[in-house]
Amino acid sequence: MKILELRLTNFRNHKKLSLGLDHEIVLLTGPNGAGKTNILEAIYALSTGKSIKARYDRDMINYTARFTTAGADIENSSGKYLLEMQVIKNDDSSNISSKKTKVNKVPKSLVSFSGIFNSVMFSPEDLNIITGSPSERRRYMDAILVQTDKNYKRNTSAYLKAVRQRNKILEKIAEENRGWDEIGYWTKKCLEHGVYIQEQRDKLFYYFNKKLPGAVEKLNGKDTEVEIKYLKNEISEERLKKHEDHEVHAKTTLVGPHRDDFSVFHKNHNLAEFGSRGEQRSIMLALKLCEINYIEQENDERPVLLLDDIFSELDENHRSSVFNILEQQQTIITSTEPPDFLSGKSNAHEIKVL
Repeated sequence: MKILELRLTNFRNHKKLSLGLDHEIVLLTGPNGAGKTNILEAIYALSTGKSIKARYDRDMINYTARFTTAGADIENSSGKYLLEMQVIKNDDSSNISSKKTKVNKVPKSLVSFSGIFNSVMFSPEDLNIITGSPSERRRYMDAILVQTDKNYKRNTSAYLKAVRQRNKILEKIAEENRGWDEIGYWTKKCLEHGVYIQEQRDKLFYYFNKKLPGAVEKLNGKDTEVEIKYLKNEISEERLKKHEDHEVHAKTTLVGPHRDDFSVFHKNHNLAEFGSRGEQRSIMLALKLCEINYIEQENDERPVLLLDDIFSELDENHRSSVFNILEQQQTIITSTEPPDFLSGKSNAHEIKVL
């Protein structure tokens, strides 16, 4: 898996940018504010169809423009592809936008687009996955699974639509006592798609719990007790029926994967509440290494690794661990200055971003 060339138009601060990236290790250097992270954001968006940072798609558009386009020539085990994603503002007064995706210049659905190119991104902000809100952790789960399972994206989109429709009916029942004849259909749709989503999340967390302790031990040089607990808000016919009256009162669907979460436990303590920043960083790095291996297991090739200015955050031991995997896949690194350990590496190419 490799990205050969990246082209951006009106993407954040990049009005027009074209980068040749056909190297095993690519180092993007430049001062803070030059837009190095924005380049990685664009690459990652071509993997998942969504920004890793933006709350709304239109946030990726340069504030002076009405659209943004991210395009890339990529190569995977099936061949070479031209990928293009465009986000267009609908108006100037809302967060609404439209998105178009193409593969080899042919319009494709987001389901068909996502996962042709795979990447894993690691940045200092990833600690928010451990310490932030449940919605951030759900985004993390989804960003992995849309790259490994086409049906996951399809089921997630259908599920969220069903939840929105069901919530409207719950509100109508609560306020007008009308809609009881409609709710059964959308309950069935929530159940059908929600079960699939949670089956795939179960599979992901089973893999993480099997591999994470070994990854942490390899990083830290000692056995460490670590576990990820998938806090599944299990969707089932029985639970939906049991909570129906409560949902009518609340005017919203209370059961299902849109309320899932997970917690990381280190030595039987919740890492978000009791872990030091160093412990959180170490385990998050181990989790990212497991993420790479999971995508490789499911897709039979390693994803591109995107490292966003992380080396100042890591101690010597963890820098060495990252260094050891740099050449196992294409790796793109951002930094204000070239790291010392890359000097003398013939397969590393530096690009200055100004």
